[in-house]
Amino acid sequence: MDHYTYTIFLQRKTDFSFLGWLIPFNDLLFTIIFGIIVIKLIRPRLTWFIVNFPRPVRLWKITSIFFLLYIWLTVVAEKDRIANEYAPLMLIMYLIIIFVGGIGFVSFIRSNAKAQRQQQLINSYRNKIATAQKVNAQYEDFRRERHDTRNMLLSVQGYIRDHKDKEAEKLLATFLQNDTVEKHYGEIDNALDKIKISGLHNLVKEKAYKIVEKGIPFSFEVNAEIDELPGSEIKTARIIGILMDNAIEATFKQAKPYIQFALLKHSPEVYELVIANSIEQKLNINTALKFEHSTKEGHQGIGLSNVTQLVENDDHYSFSAEVKDKVIMMTCFIQGK
Repeated sequence: MDHYTYTIFLQRKTDFSFLGWLIPFNDLLFTIIFGIIVIKLIRPRLTWFIVNFPRPVRLWKITSIFFLLYIWLTVVAEKDRIANEYAPLMLIMYLIIIFVGGIGFVSFIRSNAKAQRQQQLINSYRNKIATAQKVNAQYEDFRRERHDTRNMLLSVQGYIRDHKDKEAEKLLATFLQNDTVEKHYGEIDNALDKIKISGLHNLVKEKAYKIVEKGIPFSFEVNAEIDELPGSEIKTARIIGILMDNAIEATFKQAKPYIQFALLKHSPEVYELVIANSIEQKLNINTALKFEHSTKEGHQGIGLSNVTQLVENDDHYSFSAEVKDKVIMMTCFIQGK
């Protein structure tokens, strides 16, 4: 193409320096047209290249050097009128330039891909270190809290043995950061009267009162007297505590919060616990049930996965959760003798 440009426009011109710009201009125009065609044909691959190589400075340097070399070789050949005489040699030189440029391009791609893989490994390693540090910090907090709880329970045990119920209650209230003043909410109290298990009665009462005092609309139902539940009372208390705490934390800052609690007796051996709360953001229930998942900042909350771990391999419990119409409903069946 450069040869024809020279033959048509420059061969018989005396002022070569004035019209010599036609050759590089022609090359540039041809390159632009060819580039547009290539972009139309390989747009998906071009998008991949832009994403993986956002600032290919080195590549542009290599391209510029070989482009200038190509222009210089063409101008010299046409100026000295050797393009026709040495056409095969010129073609070989052009092919060498293209081949070397291609090798440089492939080398650039490989080196950048390698650098990106190394950076990804470094980032992954740093994230694992940060996660391990957070887990270690949480574990240390857990150890301290467990140690403090054991000491507090030993103190309460001493008061109970000495029949000092008021002192024991005062110590527990200080540790739990609640007061001992008697409060009453009629609708809740009427339903609570059906729960005859003292420990669970007090746990549910504290959580229900907390919901009411935060101004969260609350539905509370116990359909029959319950003086005994299958399974472990400690495990049942942990399940109820985790689910109600999660519901309170999830709805606390919502514009239109709602919480529902129901403990239903279907038969002397089958009971159903239902806790539901409103949600404002989309929630992937499968992700929420994964180990150590929490929507709280830093993943410091106690997620639903803890409940699934509690009921795992225990025939007395079966747990499920579903999201429907901006409400998450958690159901735990408690069954057996």
